[in-house]
Parts: sequence; C-alpha cells; structure tokens
Amino acid sequence: MRRTLLRLLDPLLKSTLAERLVVLQVRLWSAAVSRLPPAEGLRRLLSLDDRLQARIDLLAIDLDGGVHAKHRLTAYHDFFVERIHRGERVLDVGCGKGELAYDLAVAAGARVTGLDRSRDVLDFARARFPAEGLEFVEGDVLTWDPPHDYDVVVLSNVLEHIAPRVSVLRRLGSMARPSRFLVRVPMSERDWLVPLRKELGLPYFNDPTHETEYTVEQLRSELAAAGIAIEELVQRWGELWVVGRPEEPAEPRAILPR
Repeated sequence: MRRTLLRLLDPLLKSTLAERLVVLQVRLWSAAVSRLPPAEGLRRLLSLDDRLQARIDLLAIDLDGGVHAKHRLTAYHDFFVERIHRGERVLDVGCGKGELAYDLAVAAGARVTGLDRSRDVLDFARARFPAEGLEFVEGDVLTWDPPHDYDVVVLSNVLEHIAPRVSVLRRLGSMARPSRFLVRVPMSERDWLVPLRKELGLPYFNDPTHETEYTVEQLRSELAAAGIAIEELVQRWGELWVVGRPEEPAEPRAILPR
C-alpha cells in the first residue's frame, strides 16, 4: 500500500515545486534548530545529514550500475594494482562485489581468489566481473582454510569490520603464507566532525558495521602484534593504505602426496 502511494505521488514529489518547498522547509527548520542550545541544534542537523548521506551513497552506487562511484573517482585500485606482479597468487579477503579483485586479475595479471561470506555479493561479482585467473569463493575469513599459499593477501576496507583483527591477521599469515599484505582502512582522524560527533553522543564511524576506525598508531600497533612490519604507508581520502611484510616469513607449505 505504501509503495503504491509513493508511486502515485512520485510525479508531484519529483517536481520543481516540491523541491522548492522542501528547500524552504529545510531552511526554516535549520534556522529554528539553530536557536536551540548549540549541542542540541548540532545533533539535529547532523542527524539530517546522516539521512542525506545514506541516500547519496545509494545513488552513487546506481550511478555506476551497481558499483559505488568511489571506486572510479578515488582510483584507489591503482595502489593495489601497482604493487602486485604478474602471475602472483593473490587472496582478496572480503572482496565484496569483486571490483578490486577484477582489476587485480586484469590490470595486474595476477591469479586472484576473491573471498567473501555473502552469497549475494558473490553472485553479483561472478555475473559482473568474469575474468581469466579470477575465482570467487564463499567463506568466512575466521574459519576458511586456504587451499594453497598466496603471494599477497589484500584486505581493502575489511579489517575495520572484524573484532578479532590481530588473530585474523596471524591466521592469514600462517595459513596463506604471503610475502606481503596490502591493507586499506578508514582513518578516525579524517575530519573534525568525527570527534564532534563523539562528543555529542552521535555515531561517529563512517559505517555502522565498523568495529573500529584507525589512527596511524593503532594500525601500526595491530600489525606489529600480528607480526607484520609496515614497509610503506600512504594517507589519502581519509584512509590509510599500507604495504606490510611478515617479520618472519613462513616456510612454504608442504605438498603431501595423495
């Protein structure tokens, strides 16, 4: 019933007149809440901004046919592609819809396994990004056992979603035996609004599913605890991009006869 009503109202709601009325209402409302005590006014304005940003994210995905426009606009894939060599085995943990895994296979010429626990996103990845040397596997990084060694483990906007991060990194180091890790995580010190939101008692992570967001010191500490030394660190787009190497390279896995 609600959807039917919205469809009927769509022509009116999308009209220039409706837009002008909404803009006027927002101006009047924001002026009114600005006369509240500053902290309360900020809470209300920031809550409205959260709703708008959520809608902007959805449209940014629609803009590029199901892939968030940030992949194209920030060009962060280049950081990973440029640090992977042709023919290397790469494990892309939490590969999601497969956007980065595809570029690692096609642009870098790697043999890539994209791992994710969501069947829905993997169905999208297989349909949208088929490529030679690229496979998508359903599994949870907390329990999945790699079938062989990998040269590189990629964790692009993944660690922040995991609670036992150090144990996961240690497990990947011992089970996948990579020569290096390529890591991308969000910074907590990306904007002055982050500490303001925290002070006001509002959500301050840029994704409600995050377990943490990083300072440089926190990332160094977690990687060090997992036995990974930072070789290169880049700060861009409010994120930290890292090349890390195991401090004690694991011995190659023995291949047992069948």
